[in-house]
Amino acid sequence: MSSKDLHSEPFDSGTIAKLEIFENYAEAWIPTFVMQDHVKEIHIFDFFAGPGYDLENVPGSPIRILQCISRHLGIILSQKTKVILHFNEYEPEKKKQHKFDALRNNCNEFVTQIDKFKYFLKINYYNEAFESLFFKLLPIINKYPALLYLDQYGVKFIAQDYLLELEQLRTTDFLYFVSSSSFVRYGSTPEFMKVLLINPQELEQENYKNIHRLIINKLRSTLPINSELKLFPFTIKKNSNIYGIIFGSKNYAAVDKFLRIAWSMNSINGEADFDIDDDKSKFQLDIFEGKKKTKIERFQEDFESLILNKVITNNKDALLYTYSCGHIHSHADQVVRKLKRESKIDYIGRTPGINYVNVFRYHINIAFKIKE
Repeated sequence: MSSKDLHSEPFDSGTIAKLEIFENYAEAWIPTFVMQDHVKEIHIFDFFAGPGYDLENVPGSPIRILQCISRHLGIILSQKTKVILHFNEYEPEKKKQHKFDALRNNCNEFVTQIDKFKYFLKINYYNEAFESLFFKLLPIINKYPALLYLDQYGVKFIAQDYLLELEQLRTTDFLYFVSSSSFVRYGSTPEFMKVLLINPQELEQENYKNIHRLIINKLRSTLPINSELKLFPFTIKKNSNIYGIIFGSKNYAAVDKFLRIAWSMNSINGEADFDIDDDKSKFQLDIFEGKKKTKIERFQEDFESLILNKVITNNKDALLYTYSCGHIHSHADQVVRKLKRESKIDYIGRTPGINYVNVFRYHINIAFKIKE
């Protein structure tokens, strides 16, 4: 099955949404590690980098990475952190690698415009197949704090072999971009069954727009039982096709950053660039069924029940549950404050402390006491 050439036409809205998530995450990721005194070197890998720009000179992922780095020049120089970029572009069916040449030329041109890059920045360019390059670079990925982009536009590189390698890494965050709707068309073929074992009947029964969620759940089921790797989806609709980002990390700071970005992209559901659950229609009363609950309302109702039934008893439990449901801390915070106003619970202090800084940086424990 041949893949579409992403760069044969201007980026569409779905591609822009994907690139914005990639860029926003890099923007948050870079200072997190640069500001740690013991970190002297960070690595960013873009395995399917493209030429750098589309036909209308809209920046692709490698140029956006460089732009992010340029916005953090001050702290990078003050911390004396080395930044190593790994950009790969390879067209397996073409003798002349024009995209690779354009990638190198465009990035080098950008770098020459910022003189201070020479003090800390290095770019390694690769023109190799991902299947071999990924395993060749694994020792480097494993050694340093690393951010991986896998913008494959297909599905085969979400296979278990790659995921389990990533699962073993400690300080690596990754963002896959996959053509989720391809499973609907080809999921029962041997090629796709090798990638991810999805029952064809499951594909038929699943709502088409939810196919990316199904893929995420299947990937989670392949992880070791005691795995600390957390996977989150973001679905992107491009015309009639469904694509998606798969975010993965073992670090709760990374999870917090990604979920904040996702919810800033869509405050209704935080996991798609469209109204995937038709939540906008649920703000109105249904004559026969009453008011249907939105994603946020369902979460908050379940969360409240867990507190009142003493399953969630403190701010850390609350935050971890919130993350596991793919929500941001403010959705939980609202519930706990409401319960206190209603005199159903009590806690010491002015706030319930349900956020990453309180729980993981300052280790503040705030217990929720049920009022009988």
